[in-house]
Amino acid sequence: MLSTFNIRYDNPSDPLTWVKRRDEVAKIVGFYDIVGIQEALPHQVLDLAQRLPWMSHVGRGRDADGGGEACPIFFNAAHWELLHSETLWLAKDWRTPGAVHPAADLPRTVTVAWFHHRASGKRVRVYNTHWSHVSSEARAFSAQLIASVDAVHGTDATVVLGDFNEEAGEPGRDVLAQSGFANTYDRAGARCRPSFPTYTTFQPEGSSGGPRIDAIYVKGLKAQWTCVDEIIKDEVFISDHLPLHAVVSWSPERE
Repeated sequence: MLSTFNIRYDNPSDPLTWVKRRDEVAKIVGFYDIVGIQEALPHQVLDLAQRLPWMSHVGRGRDADGGGEACPIFFNAAHWELLHSETLWLAKDWRTPGAVHPAADLPRTVTVAWFHHRASGKRVRVYNTHWSHVSSEARAFSAQLIASVDAVHGTDATVVLGDFNEEAGEPGRDVLAQSGFANTYDRAGARCRPSFPTYTTFQPEGSSGGPRIDAIYVKGLKAQWTCVDEIIKDEVFISDHLPLHAVVSWSPERE
């Protein structure tokens, strides 16, 4: 099972502080096989890792010194062998730590990891990313970079997890679709309900009409089921985004 979850950076002004919600966040992350999380500050990654000893993780902060928000990939090490990982910056100088796209206001990254699936022997490449919230141009560039990197590497399957800060049909996500990535929300054999948002704020009231800016894209995999997890503590959600998950299987044509 795959999941993507913007866990919300540790902001003391939030209605539910990180210290009060980190155990619930860890339970969500630990339930799935491969999880991409966004907005994770270094101490938040450490908190999750300490609570999930059976999982390993890769990814570094977006700032030049390795600090700041990260897009780590957590994975069940009993099921997946890590072959390689790296962090790329969503900018023209994409291998320069801390690089910023001219139309964006902050560094943005994608964490890339290659895995060997121990049970099947297949290889999967996973991207976890968080795109600009201010620039459609920067988001489209981010999609083009991911698609270009993916095009030069062969593998049995590819997964793109992330908070894209735009909905399906907008320019960046159109690039992913045109590059052969299937949105599991659209392609799943079943959903837990006809529609659901992924960005809600912390408040459950009125959240059903929120945007669906988080997504799981796949290539070489078949989506069977998708849903969000609505975990409430002290009358609010445990993040301002809902964790999204998808159950997938190997596509017959890739077997």
